[in-house]
Amino acid sequence: MANSSDEPRSGAVLPSLADTPRAGTPERQIALQNSAWEMLETFVPAEGITGTRLSNQWLGRHGWRVQIVPQWVLGRYHDWVVPLVAHGKRNPADVLLGTVVETGALRVSAVWQPPFDPDHVRRFFEAHYCVYHILFPESRAFAVHADDNNLAVYAGPEDFLREVLPPEAIGAAATAEVVEEIEEEHGEGAIDGILAHYAPFMLDR
Repeated sequence: MANSSDEPRSGAVLPSLADTPRAGTPERQIALQNSAWEMLETFVPAEGITGTRLSNQWLGRHGWRVQIVPQWVLGRYHDWVVPLVAHGKRNPADVLLGTVVETGALRVSAVWQPPFDPDHVRRFFEAHYCVYHILFPESRAFAVHADDNNLAVYAGPEDFLREVLPPEAIGAAATAEVVEEIEEEHGEGAIDGILAHYAPFMLDR
């Protein structure tokens, strides 16, 4: 087991975070990552490898809603993260945090503190495209949880979702487009379990 004074290992798979600072000391990073895990639960998808997802207990307790979007757009297009950054800037006392949320070797891993800047936020998603990861403010007022290169789940109050996502990315029709894209690559029913899990909290329109 790593000593708590050791720098947590990076879970990034691309060198996109070269100038992104870590969120303080190793002890602080571990504490912040644990705070992210309080929003999550583990599950075993069809392929049999343990993953993470936002827990319904957390979503229900905080009155959050969710919207599924393709993960890859967050790491590729600035326009997708500009509204998210603008929202975060309204609370200057808060800081933005991002980390891998996987079991196994990366259970303790680096927590990054990207500035409220679209390029830094985009590069966080780019760097972690094939591992489970989460972006959230220290206040945990919202979260964007993403899996290994299929989908990302925006979660927070409904007003937050409607502020930071384009109208065409919200609702049942938008979700159906994401599902179709994933099923073209992974087969019919590939994310039925995820859809059933989030169904009570998804926006219909």
